[in-house]
Amino acid sequence: MIKINQKILFRILNVWFAYLMILLFSSYLPHWESIDYYNWINQAIYFLLFILSFSVFTKETFNKDLFLNLSIYLFVMSFSFLNIFLGDDYLLGNDNVSYYFYHYKTLLFCFFFNLFIIYTVLKYLFPNIRKFNLYLVCLTFLIPIFIVQFSPYIKDLKLVNTLTSGQYLSDLNRRVLLTYGFSLPFFIIYGYRLYKKDRIIGEYINMVMACFFIYICMDLIDMLSAVFHFRLYNISQYILTINSILICVILFKKLSFLTSEYGQFYESLVHNKINLGKIQIKRQRSEVNSRLIKFIKLYFYQRRNYLFSLVFICIIGCSYFELPKGLIVNMIGYVGSLFVLFLFIHALYKRRAKQKFILD
Repeated sequence: MIKINQKILFRILNVWFAYLMILLFSSYLPHWESIDYYNWINQAIYFLLFILSFSVFTKETFNKDLFLNLSIYLFVMSFSFLNIFLGDDYLLGNDNVSYYFYHYKTLLFCFFFNLFIIYTVLKYLFPNIRKFNLYLVCLTFLIPIFIVQFSPYIKDLKLVNTLTSGQYLSDLNRRVLLTYGFSLPFFIIYGYRLYKKDRIIGEYINMVMACFFIYICMDLIDMLSAVFHFRLYNISQYILTINSILICVILFKKLSFLTSEYGQFYESLVHNKINLGKIQIKRQRSEVNSRLIKFIKLYFYQRRNYLFSLVFICIIGCSYFELPKGLIVNMIGYVGSLFVLFLFIHALYKRRAKQKFILD
């Protein structure tokens, strides 16, 4: 059960409800006709994520930098909806202003998303390096890639006006896709080092990274659809909504953990372990996690014949009913990312159990 200070909880809810009122009022203003209800829901969830992340940042002692990066990214996400009010036939500006806003918004998304991922991985790999040096290394790696990928638009913003809508979106999304592609190996490095060293840098950070792994997989599929022009039927939006709600729960738990005496002691102990050397810190086995892993293992190992039969039936069903390719690609990406995460978590728990690193 999540317990959180009532003062903090009401403060979070008050700010979020104020944002919801702004969204509700904005929905009656002239805006793009293609905006559906789930777009508004996602915007509301993004702002709640920002509030929670910023609240964690204010309470965090040892990992403020990680949640500062996350808060900046979520803040940019929270106000991306302003784009829908820009255009010749809408509330403000014209079509050129709308393109410019979308252009800068996309670049900011891409930059801060990659900054959060790369910085978190570098901090996990090099916990004793000063924060300033970590930022310096991260930006030294990220900025040249960013400049190379987006140099045509950075040098000449008028290029946006010379391309048609389809050409511009396809080219921009291709560049975003390649930039995200540079972050994907960092997830692999993070997972490999976590499995080998199992170093602790803070509670719930691994869970946040797991959710962002799903994010980047779905974003890569979205970018591929924009580059190769196949329709995804907005399935990814529903998947991202579920993933965002999961991150909300994780951040709530993180905030509750940080405001508890046990959480403050644990975080201090982890920090001292990093500074003082090898101190055995054993994890308490989560009953929910253990049951979930055992349940999924049952179907992977003891009932794998049923699983393979189900996969075969799904393949035949997709061929028979001629489901859209975009829908199939989306579901394969989502199920595939969950499958990779499960295999990793199962291997990690098995290794911890062998090394008696978990308390029953």
